[in-house]
Amino acid sequence: MRFNFLQFWKKRLTVAYFRLTAPTLRLDCAAVEALVDEYIRQGKSVLFCIWHEVSFIGFPWFQHRNGSALIEASLKGDVLAAVANYYGFKDFRIKDDPGDTQTVRNTIAFIRHLRGGGHGTIALDGPNGPYRAAKPGFVQIAKKSGAVIIPGGIAYSHKITFKRRWDRYQLPLPWSKVVLAANKPLELPPDLPAEREQAVYDEIVAEVNKAMLDAAERIKKPGV
Repeated sequence: MRFNFLQFWKKRLTVAYFRLTAPTLRLDCAAVEALVDEYIRQGKSVLFCIWHEVSFIGFPWFQHRNGSALIEASLKGDVLAAVANYYGFKDFRIKDDPGDTQTVRNTIAFIRHLRGGGHGTIALDGPNGPYRAAKPGFVQIAKKSGAVIIPGGIAYSHKITFKRRWDRYQLPLPWSKVVLAANKPLELPPDLPAEREQAVYDEIVAEVNKAMLDAAERIKKPGV
């Protein structure tokens, strides 16, 4: 494979930004950590669901805790995978095509990772959008893996928003306050009827949106 000099430096610089910025961030996440840790103590896997725009913080927050993520199989995904690997995450590479052989194989591997006691982060609208339009596959992933779905919301006090990207990606600035919020966890039975899947899907999407709004409201409080 031909060496891609630009891609090499893009990965190096992105990881460097994470390494330098993450330690400066002020995380307000005690409630979410307590919730996640309680499920871990019970021996249950966790599937933390967010929107793609705030995926930055998931890696340093949950580093080296047997985490994993579905990441796009592309040059752009290579950059994100380099960050994920630095923080001890396993990356399962997928394409925006449910019928793609690699995507099917790696989604099954992701489910097995969750079944085996690992944890996962999933951007419901990834890897290529549309913006905040969740894809229903995560319901099947949770159903087949037995992982507890935690709808998450994240907000930054100071950030750069890339408005020309499909996801309006947000990059926190150094020394920003970061709020993580979570709504009601959901545990799906393996025999969940197919006719109930749409209702569960709609409920989780609504909960993620609410968690995002809750996190944003807490950022606005005086003194932040």
